[in-house]
Amino acid sequence: MKRKTRLIYAAALTAGVALTLSVVSKTTAQPQGENDGEGPSRVERGLAIAPVKLNLEGKNRELVGLGSYIVNAQASCNDCHSAGPATQYLSNPYLRSPIFVPPKKTNPATYLGGGRDFGPQKPLGGYPNIVSRNLTPDKTGLPAGGRSYSSF
Repeated sequence: MKRKTRLIYAAALTAGVALTLSVVSKTTAQPQGENDGEGPSRVERGLAIAPVKLNLEGKNRELVGLGSYIVNAQASCNDCHSAGPATQYLSNPYLRSPIFVPPKKTNPATYLGGGRDFGPQKPLGGYPNIVSRNLTPDKTGLPAGGRSYSSF
C-alpha cells in the first residue's frame, strides 16, 4: 500500500512540474523596445519632461529628446549637478507638511548649474572638496564654457 501511495505522489509531482514548465515556457520574456505600443517613446517623453526650453534649432530632434530622457528620467543628473535642494526646486519638496505638499518642480534657473559641495575627497584633512560641475550648455549649444565635446 505504501508503494502505491508513493507512486501516486511521484506521478502527481511529475505532472505538476510538467504543467509548471509548460506554462513558464509560454510566457517568455520579450526584449523591451523603443515604445512597445505603450505610451510615448523615450524621445517624446524626454521632450515633454525637460524642465527648461530645449533649443532644437539645427539639431537632431530625436537625439535631443533621447538625451533629455537620459538626463532627466534615467540618470537624474540634476540631483548632483545642482547646488542642492534649497535651490534645485522651485519649492522645497523636503519641507512638506501633512496639509500641503508642494509640487516637486525643478528650478530652471539653476538646472544643471553645478555647485553642490560633497565635501573632501577623503575623510582625512588636506584634500580639496568635491564640487559638482556646471553642465549647462553655453548660448551656442556647446558644453559649458564653449568647450568642444571632446574636451568636455
